[in-house]
Amino acid sequence: MQIAVIGAGIAGLAVTKVLTAVGHEVTTFDTEPEVGGVWSPTRHYPGLTTQNTRMTYEFSDHAAPQTWPDYPGAGQWHDYLRGYVDRFGFGANLRLSTGVALAEPIAAGWDVRLDSGEHVEAAHLVIANGVFSRPMVPDWPGRAAHADAGGVVKAPSQQLTLDDARGRHVVVVGYGKSACDTAMALTASADSVTMVPRRLLWKGPKVLLGKHFEDVAITRLGEVLFANPRRFGPVFGVLSRATVKQQGLDALGLVPPGRFDDIASSSASLATDGFFDAVRSGAIAVRRDRSIAELRGAGKPQAVLDDGTELPADLIVAATGFEQSVPFLDQPLTAQNAEGDFELFRNVLPHHIPNLTFAGYNTSLVSSLSAEVGATWIAAHLAGALTLPPLPARQAQVRADLAARKARMRGQYASGTVVLPRSLGNIDRMLGDMHAVLPRRTRLAQWTRRSYSTDFRETLAAAARGLGAVG
Repeated sequence: MQIAVIGAGIAGLAVTKVLTAVGHEVTTFDTEPEVGGVWSPTRHYPGLTTQNTRMTYEFSDHAAPQTWPDYPGAGQWHDYLRGYVDRFGFGANLRLSTGVALAEPIAAGWDVRLDSGEHVEAAHLVIANGVFSRPMVPDWPGRAAHADAGGVVKAPSQQLTLDDARGRHVVVVGYGKSACDTAMALTASADSVTMVPRRLLWKGPKVLLGKHFEDVAITRLGEVLFANPRRFGPVFGVLSRATVKQQGLDALGLVPPGRFDDIASSSASLATDGFFDAVRSGAIAVRRDRSIAELRGAGKPQAVLDDGTELPADLIVAATGFEQSVPFLDQPLTAQNAEGDFELFRNVLPHHIPNLTFAGYNTSLVSSLSAEVGATWIAAHLAGALTLPPLPARQAQVRADLAARKARMRGQYASGTVVLPRSLGNIDRMLGDMHAVLPRRTRLAQWTRRSYSTDFRETLAAAARGLGAVG
C-alpha cells in the first residue's frame, strides 16, 4: 500500500520504520531539513536536553550509547534518531525540506499537495506533525514598536541562541521545561534574565527522598497513585513537603498553587539543573503570577506587566506553549470537536475519516515507546488484525477519556492528546487490541521499578512478525 506520512519527528520515524518493515511503500514529508521534530537542529535551543533518561526515552530496538549521560543533549539525541534511520535503512523514504500545503481525500485515498505544487497520491495518510511543533507566541499589544526599538520576540524553538541574549536584558515568559532550560542557559550571556510565569508549576526533583523520579512516575504503582490523587493524599503531602524543602521554595517564594499531583499534566517537567540556585543567587529573577500586558519601544524595548511593572526587554523568549493543529486539512476533516479536542480512538483512529490515522497524538512520559506501540497498532489496523469495539462504543470511550482528562488536568491536556498519567495503561490498551502480550513477570516488575523501553522489545517484535515484518 502507498502510504504518506506527514512529519519526521519521533512518531513519524517510528511509523515509517514499522510500516516499511511490514511491506508498505511509505513516503514521509517534513518541512525541516533534518529528522527529529523537536530534536531537529533547526529547533534546538540553549540548554535543551532530554527530560527522560536515555533508558526510558530510547526506542525498544535501538539502544542509545551507554557512555552517554543519563540525560543526553539535543545534539546527541538528534544523532540517536539519525542512527535509527540509518540502522533500519529507511532514509530513502524521507523527503525533508518538503512541506505539505493540503491533503484532500479522493476515491483512491488521499491527494497530498506539497508546497512546491507537486501532487502525491496515497492510499492511506498518517498525520505525525507533532502536538508540540507549532509554537504559540502571543500577539502582545505594542509588538511593532518594540521591534522598531530593536526588541526581539521568539519562541525557544525558533533558533534561539546564546548570541541572541548576549549583553541584553532577557524576559522569559512561562515556567515549563523550555522556559526554565532557556532561562538557566541564557544567564551565561545575558545582562539580566527575568522570568514571567502566569502560573507556577511543580517541578519534580530528579531524585527525591532517595528515589529517582522515574522510579515513581514511570511505574505501574506510580500511575495508580497519580490517577487517584485524593485517595493517596497523604503520599502526595509527603512528596510536596519534601520537594518544597529540597528546592527551598518557601524562602524563594516559589511554592506553586494547587496540589503536587498536578505535576502529572501536559506541562509536567523536572527541575532544570541549577535553576533554583540561580534564582537564589539573583542570576534569575522570577515575577510570579504575572503576565505581559503590553510591549513598548520608546527609546528602549520594554515589557509592561499586568501590575504596571516595567521591565527592560531586549529579548523576549515566549515559552508559552504550542498550538495543536492540522493546517493542511480542511476544517471538516480535522478530527477535532467543537472544543478543539481531537476525537481519536486510542489517540490514533478518527471516527468518520477513512484511510487516516494519527501518530504521536498520545503524549506521555514514555514518548518514544508510545510512538512505537502506536506505529505497530497502525500497521495492525491496516492489516485488519485489530479487535476493536463497534463505532458507537469507540465514540463513547473517546468521550469518556476526554472528559476524564479535562477534569483531571483542568483543561491543560493539549487538545485531548495527553494520556497522562496513564502512560503505561494506554500502552496496555493498544497491546490488548493487537492481542500482544507483555510477559507477566515483566508487568509485575514494572509495579515497583521504572518501565524501560526494552521491556517491550520482544512483545512488539512478535506483533510485527505476525503482520509479516521482515527481520
